[in-house]
Amino acid sequence: LVPLAATLIGYPVAYVPISADQTSFLSGQPLDVYEAIVVPATSCSPSLQSSDQSHTLLKFSCPCLLAGTNRELLPERVTKRLQSQFRESLSSIGSSLMVHHHVEVMDRVAL
Repeated sequence: LVPLAATLIGYPVAYVPISADQTSFLSGQPLDVYEAIVVPATSCSPSLQSSDQSHTLLKFSCPCLLAGTNRELLPERVTKRLQSQFRESLSSIGSSLMVHHHVEVMDRVAL
């Protein structure tokens, strides 16, 4: 159900286990991690962006190596697509979207 939910929500990547017995996912693999944060217009100064007024809308990861085979998964493109996807609806309520990206390596990824 997790991959289906990811697709319905509009995530660019959904993890699907190879088998039902698989317990370890992407161990030691560099991941592009994205966090999309809704920021009210009154909170646009950097000092207020981390305040209680902002809200994480979604957070997800994608193996870095996928960007090498699919240019749509390059961090710049994913960031632009997320901002474009939510721009109109968030501006209608006086908010905007900030997307933070970083690379992280984990022991394993939970699905």
